[in-house]
Amino acid sequence: MDLLDQLEQKITLALETIELLNMENEELKQEVTSLQQEKALASDQKKAFEEKITGLLKQFEEEPEVSKMAANG
Repeated sequence: MDLLDQLEQKITLALETIELLNMENEELKQEVTSLQQEKALASDQKKAFEEKITGLLKQFEEEPEVSKMAANG
């Protein structure tokens, strides 16, 4: 019987380990989803900032032309 008890303990331990790993896997899946959403938000923010900077740079490039026109006007 001792051998059967040892086998039962090993099986129980293996099942507990599998259950813990499945729980950890679910937590990691949720974390991945959360990080993907965070990445998408950061990407959108980066794009918005780049568009704002591009717009500001265009304004600076256009200003000297407007100043020249006013001076020549």
